[in-house]
Amino acid sequence: MSLLKKVFKKTEPEEKIQKFKIHGVNVNVVPSEKKFAEDLFDSLASIPTGRQAIEDMKKYKVDFFLETALGTAGGYFDPENNHIVMAKSLGMDFMEFALVHEARHLLQNNQGRNKAEEQNLDYASRLMINRATEADAQTQAIKACKEWEAQGHDAPMKRFEKHYKPIVDRFNQSHSLSEAFKGWYDDERISASYEQGYDVEPAVKCLFRRPDTRPYVSLKPADIAQFCGADRVDGFEDFMESKQARQVHLATKTVLELYDAAATARGAEADKSLNDVPVRDLNGNPAAQMYAAKNMKETREIVQFCMPLDPRKSAVSRSVLNALNAVEQINQAAVQKKKNPKAEAALQAEKKSVHEKMQALSVDNRRLRQIAFQKGGR
Repeated sequence: MSLLKKVFKKTEPEEKIQKFKIHGVNVNVVPSEKKFAEDLFDSLASIPTGRQAIEDMKKYKVDFFLETALGTAGGYFDPENNHIVMAKSLGMDFMEFALVHEARHLLQNNQGRNKAEEQNLDYASRLMINRATEADAQTQAIKACKEWEAQGHDAPMKRFEKHYKPIVDRFNQSHSLSEAFKGWYDDERISASYEQGYDVEPAVKCLFRRPDTRPYVSLKPADIAQFCGADRVDGFEDFMESKQARQVHLATKTVLELYDAAATARGAEADKSLNDVPVRDLNGNPAAQMYAAKNMKETREIVQFCMPLDPRKSAVSRSVLNALNAVEQINQAAVQKKKNPKAEAALQAEKKSVHEKMQALSVDNRRLRQIAFQKGGR
């Protein structure tokens, strides 16, 4: 390339995002991406489940975007702005079923999920909703993949199986969407990932924020059935109450209990649902062991990253790290189907310590506010 061409290329204006109507959906892309978006929506329009996704996007007036910054993170539905955003790097075969998945989240939100989550839900209820809506969205995605496969377009199904084999394995047992839904809960990688992203990270980041002091609301499976595709899941309510659907890693439950200890020290109601959340059994489950260790590492990193400069607050964070050390020892024993009473006692002591330190911190803050108010009144 000549120097003149290089200079010209650098000074060429970047393409600006424009809004196009594709199959009646608001699609926001740069002109050079329009053909890709048209091919994507044409593919959805070729199957019944894809057409339903398009109709939902039209009905609820969602805006679709392609985003470079997402990298390989996938995509998401943003209910606050009513946007569906997909990563450019996904490739057509992945994006086809991923868009069906996100359109299902759009529908769930408008069928009642948004209203349910406006309440101060206890942990067990939030966990149930997060998991059931993901399982339902992936059930819709595999349904679309099977429809494309029946037409001779098997690339989405091959890509889906590569990433979500436990769902495919369950589905293949009986070719039942009910089994596909339950297969989501079989995937140790996915369940651990969602615990980390939906539960652990927000709890750590919000540890020192003012808690919601509204009374907790506890939901039953019947309360979420209308926006979780319960009509196609055999024994939906019983499954939602099962250990498989409700269990979490010990580190996850511990972080939520520590958050609860901190919140109650500042006047919030105790989250009693935590008492009944079962802990995932690590014995004889290598995949669960691997993701327990991975989540432990990531949790320590985020606690250290969020460590406050205030020594009073950092003491609370150190108690969280001490609790995680105890959890690690308990997990090591659990792998051998054993107990570690010393570590269990240490864990309980750190929960108590977090509560007491947060109480002291709250008292100190009230005193400082009173002093500041008195000085301001002089």
